[in-house]
Amino acid sequence: MILRIILLSFFVFVGISNFATGAELYLRGNSLFSVFLGRNNVMLFSIRNIEAGAEAGGEYFFAKGVLDINPFTYQLFSDVVEQENSIMESYFKANTGAPPESTLLPNTLVRVKEAFVSTRGLPFVRFMLGRFYGRIGDANSKTFFQRWFVERPLTIRKFFGTDGLLDEGFELSIFPPLPWTLEIVGQIFDGSEKSWGTIGSFELVYLISLRNGFGDERRSGGFGLFWATGKNRSSERLILTEKLPQVASDNFTDFFGGDVYFNFSPFLSINLGYILRRLQGPGTLDVDGGIFSEFVIAPVSFFAVGIRPEIFGLPSATFFGEGGSETRPQMLELSISATFIPQDNVKIRLQWTGNFSEKALPQNIIYLQTMFSL
Repeated sequence: MILRIILLSFFVFVGISNFATGAELYLRGNSLFSVFLGRNNVMLFSIRNIEAGAEAGGEYFFAKGVLDINPFTYQLFSDVVEQENSIMESYFKANTGAPPESTLLPNTLVRVKEAFVSTRGLPFVRFMLGRFYGRIGDANSKTFFQRWFVERPLTIRKFFGTDGLLDEGFELSIFPPLPWTLEIVGQIFDGSEKSWGTIGSFELVYLISLRNGFGDERRSGGFGLFWATGKNRSSERLILTEKLPQVASDNFTDFFGGDVYFNFSPFLSINLGYILRRLQGPGTLDVDGGIFSEFVIAPVSFFAVGIRPEIFGLPSATFFGEGGSETRPQMLELSISATFIPQDNVKIRLQWTGNFSEKALPQNIIYLQTMFSL
């Protein structure tokens, strides 16, 4: 909490000092109607997000802040869902941010989604401080208005939650003087986000990333590789110190992965990615991996269609310290979206998502999404 107050105070100071040299304010809205069909049929409507953001930049500094407002979610179940159904409950928390209850959820929530300051104009180097996205690929940091699908890829949601890897920290980026655009990124995060490693961590998280990009306004692309590590809470224990007992953990969560992307504006967009996680526990080692791919075609400026096949569980297994292992089933998810763009600041999306692996979860999800940006 103290770190957040310091970061936000610093952001406000730099933002105000740079306001006179150029600022931009914007408001984005995102409403979503969903129908979940399968073992438990669900209809859900939510004003999913209202984002109020501001950006201000001068010659040497850039500041950005985004407030995320979630007014309400209404869920109507056609079948009774028992509270003991932990699989269903965890599924809806991961995909909607709310537990499966047949009620109007007054989850009015205002939170700081992004808030950071970064340097500008320095040769070969950039510093960033605040709350920002982890550099694990383009799919992690895209907002709902930038994406061609309702949610982030399944692998990112499984590992980091619906918001992706987003935390408070510090970033150092180095741009070597090369004929192409190469970026070497080092990030240190606070590690307090519960989505880290799916079970939470309480110490610093370290991330190293290599990003290489090319292109112009019409053709662009690139690739990236990353490694991230942080301690988790899978085996908390008390240790005695000179003053008071403290909680410690010797187990780490490691992520490895990368992505490639290509854009031929405005007709074609391709994104391929893979993430592998190694999660240490008391006497066990869980290894999970997921691959995702997105293909988007825009034959005209006001319409685009996308297809996203994903496989989670390449591999998916638990290795035991005394020997032996246990393999878990794979999960296949396929999404097909059609996005209508009547104006530059308005998007309407119809999407179908099918899950072909977990029988306890909804097998078909139909989304109707409307978005605006001012």
